[in-house]
Amino acid sequence: MAGIFSQEEVSRKAIEAFLKRYPHLSSSIGLYAGPFASIERLDSPDAYLLVPIRDASGLRGIIQLNGKGLAIDSCAEIRDPESTFLIPEKTVLNLVKTSLPNRHGWGKPFLAWKPCRESYDSMRPLWVVPQTEGQVYVTQNCDVFEELTTGKGG
Repeated sequence: MAGIFSQEEVSRKAIEAFLKRYPHLSSSIGLYAGPFASIERLDSPDAYLLVPIRDASGLRGIIQLNGKGLAIDSCAEIRDPESTFLIPEKTVLNLVKTSLPNRHGWGKPFLAWKPCRESYDSMRPLWVVPQTEGQVYVTQNCDVFEELTTGKGG
């Protein structure tokens, strides 16, 4: 899905959407987008993109674009520019290996989401880490889960 859109195309769409939604930030110097993250849906065959919007101060916003045609699904302004976009893959692997030391055969993590109590916000997707006994989930708050609950919750 991500391969069908260029970084330039996604960035242009994201900046345009962000400035339309938050015109007061149009005076920000050097606003730029990306690189984007591809997010798989665990509850449907759909996928979407999350695009960070940054300036010299740091993270200013996140745009969620539909994976089929880059339609804008949602936007968020980030008030603390020192916030991180997504926790790094390396951190995720260290977390699961430390949290579940008796498990082995870890695969490559990928970003995914479905409505659940562990991740009720599609802009804060889960890391899914395949493993020989199934998969493990890591939230953007660095919490590790072996299962996900159903439904939304907080």
